[in-house]
Amino acid sequence: MNITLLSSLALPLALQAAAPEKPATFDDLAIEEATAPRCGVAFAIAQGWQEAGDARGQTLPELKSTDAREFFLTAMVRLIDRYSLERGDVVALVQSETARHRANDYADVGAMMPACLVLLDAFKPDAASQGG
Repeated sequence: MNITLLSSLALPLALQAAAPEKPATFDDLAIEEATAPRCGVAFAIAQGWQEAGDARGQTLPELKSTDAREFFLTAMVRLIDRYSLERGDVVALVQSETARHRANDYADVGAMMPACLVLLDAFKPDAASQGG
């Protein structure tokens, strides 16, 4: 076998070995990767409060009319693409994050919200959907 043929056979194996390991929780990710999905989960929780009339959501800007849902979806698609996540992987990540919030009676959702709202304000859904 010549060297070119060996190289072409070895390349897929090398690429497969370099694929990042799937995260079990957002804690398994670098902060740069985890922040947007964590904010997306916080937005979903807060929007649920607002829709239920829960007082915890009333001090926050109204989220339903914002791009919070698109923000969350865009953040998750980036993780899906980077880590080749499947539906079950995504559900497990979101459930893990929700359980983390539930464990401290959602106190950290309110603490996260100012920084998350800054990210949401900077989010441009048209640019994000075009890969920008």
